[in-house]
Amino acid sequence: MKKIFSIMAVAGALMMTSCDKWLDVNDNPNIPNTKVPTVDLRLPSIIARFAEAYESGGTRAAIISQQLAGTTVNNWALSRWNISTAAVNWPYQPWYIYTANNIPDLIEKGEATGANHYIGAGKVIWAWGFAAFSDMYGMLPYEEAFQGGLMTPKYDQGDLIYDKCLAELDEAISYLQMGQDAAAPALSVGDYLFQGDTKKWIALANGIKARMLNHLSKTDKFKAADVLALLEKAPKTASESALYQYQDRIVSTRPETESLQFQNNSSNRLTKLYIDYVLGNYTGAPTGANNMEDPRADLLIPRFVASGLRTPGVDMSQIPEAGFASSITTYAALRPTASVSTGSAYVAPGAKGLLLTSSEMHFIKAEVLFNQNNKAGALQAYKDGIKDHMEILGVPAANITSYLASTSVAQSASALTLSQIMIQKYIALSYSPEVFNDVRRLEYCTDASGKYNESVGIYKGLKRPGAVFTIALPSEDMWPRRFTVASYSINYNYEQVIKADPDAADATYTAKRIWWDVKK
Repeated sequence: MKKIFSIMAVAGALMMTSCDKWLDVNDNPNIPNTKVPTVDLRLPSIIARFAEAYESGGTRAAIISQQLAGTTVNNWALSRWNISTAAVNWPYQPWYIYTANNIPDLIEKGEATGANHYIGAGKVIWAWGFAAFSDMYGMLPYEEAFQGGLMTPKYDQGDLIYDKCLAELDEAISYLQMGQDAAAPALSVGDYLFQGDTKKWIALANGIKARMLNHLSKTDKFKAADVLALLEKAPKTASESALYQYQDRIVSTRPETESLQFQNNSSNRLTKLYIDYVLGNYTGAPTGANNMEDPRADLLIPRFVASGLRTPGVDMSQIPEAGFASSITTYAALRPTASVSTGSAYVAPGAKGLLLTSSEMHFIKAEVLFNQNNKAGALQAYKDGIKDHMEILGVPAANITSYLASTSVAQSASALTLSQIMIQKYIALSYSPEVFNDVRRLEYCTDASGKYNESVGIYKGLKRPGAVFTIALPSEDMWPRRFTVASYSINYNYEQVIKADPDAADATYTAKRIWWDVKK
């Protein structure tokens, strides 16, 4: 019943508002309704469900961006770049039904009780989610998504959603800067992300804005100065990062509290590309007499417990259409198990979800400064990005210092390349939706013709899969550019989908660029 309810809710307006009173009777206190829960009871679930939706999008982005290879039907389809509705439905549902649907009630209750900090946090998550999911899908119901009684909301394009979300973030900051009514619960009571620290919420809002504006790098709307100004107000240290702490099985036996990546990566395996990036085995990687293995390697790349050997990676350029399921034991599991695999730090049951980090902010700064020809500033920001990611993963300080001084890291501003910056960002944003945003925005590893060219491309070695789904991507210059429309809307709101974009019915729709992913 729950599943049917959820699907119908998404299909018919992606909303669940209170019914209008058509009988003049008192509310039954034994029946839950949307008006009773207080803001401090609402926010924890909204944060948790947002993390689920966002990180679910991240797992799928990681597969498309060749960090991960999957063996299940849906995940192998994504590995082939067959971005089917079945493969990308789930991020859509927890966002609309379990997260965004509840934020208007949080804000309404906050306004009634003077809980301004809760209103601010709710607006941050609202804008964050809609911006992120518009990046994934290209278009979404936004303006009509939660209008009571409307069962077929129109779809809005990402540029409109961005404008609305940037304004929403500005409002969020204003509310977070206000005081609260004396009777309103302190933000710390319901805030599982920053324990009530409004300064960190404000930094997060500015970080989201910086991320969004940096996505515009190929458009005439991009303004480097605006991005750099926002970065000055965004998270600058690992401790300011938005990290969602999941619970280990030792703490809780409830599976819904476990790491989202633990739940999503039971059968996925690392790719050769990802391992090569971590170990610096790619064209143009920094090198020299003082090379040192990345101290994150054993945190990110599993070893077989019995042999102590590190897993090989799945070579996506060679795997045939049948996949690699028959040889999956060749590759160590991402989930850590005492007798089989050391696993990945991201896939432990009690791992953190890296939602927005200071590391990402540093890499955005490095990219912007590099493109302004400020190579010295870019070099420092590149190193800061590596350092902060290592700190978040718990790498000992002495190891961080040694690695940053080694020739495995660029030491000369004149030798630093954009490829080195972005590949380090690719590592720091493991299993994040931002990986897919970046590989699209930086044109994978292609030249001006759109075909793979390692001599000029950014993501060295990121090739079209050997088993590429040629129905969707029939030519060598075609690469994934968006998620397909979720099946809920195809099944129940098809007219509005096609009205918003007639190309949504085409087999090659996932190769169509979204609004900021313009061809230069």
